[in-house]
Amino acid sequence: GRICPSCTKRQPCYHRPMPESITPIAAAAPASRALLADGAEQVFWETASTTEFETPVDREMFQWRYFGYYLEREPELLFVATEGDTVLGYICGVADTRAHRELYEVAPHVAVFDDLYDRYPAHLHINLTAASRGRGLGGRLVASLESAVAARGAGGMHLVTSPGARNVRFYSRAGYVDAITRPLAEGGEEAVSLLFLGKRL
Repeated sequence: GRICPSCTKRQPCYHRPMPESITPIAAAAPASRALLADGAEQVFWETASTTEFETPVDREMFQWRYFGYYLEREPELLFVATEGDTVLGYICGVADTRAHRELYEVAPHVAVFDDLYDRYPAHLHINLTAASRGRGLGGRLVASLESAVAARGAGGMHLVTSPGARNVRFYSRAGYVDAITRPLAEGGEEAVSLLFLGKRL
């Protein structure tokens, strides 16, 4: 029988084939682009750390801050991974964080690390469905965005997460090892620790 490339066992096994493509959403035909955007947004909500909001406006702003902004402003840097007609995950970002001043207003953590953007100007957000993890897909998405922002002149890329988050190990394996921890707010109950992870490209 055929050997599964994911586990080297003879099929049948639980692994599915690798996704057929990783594509910048801006390169898709209009009809396909709408389907890809809808699928990527579904992945966003499936993996969202926050699911309850006080008002519909709060929910809309959360989506805009981490997904909608990038879909509208930088579609060339939003890559979608698909297997057939199914969206498995996506990655989005910008090549120059300081050029996107609106993010400073809607995402408070952006300003916290502003002094590091000379060295790591680009940033990313990535999400995968639970079923598609552990297959190397995340690394392929990261590599796609790294190539795209490097072509725009970015010498480094970063992301912000929480200390101790389970995704830290994934990012470390991808080369994001320049780590700095800072509070989102000074003192009191409002203080939240943020972990900056950078990589030179």
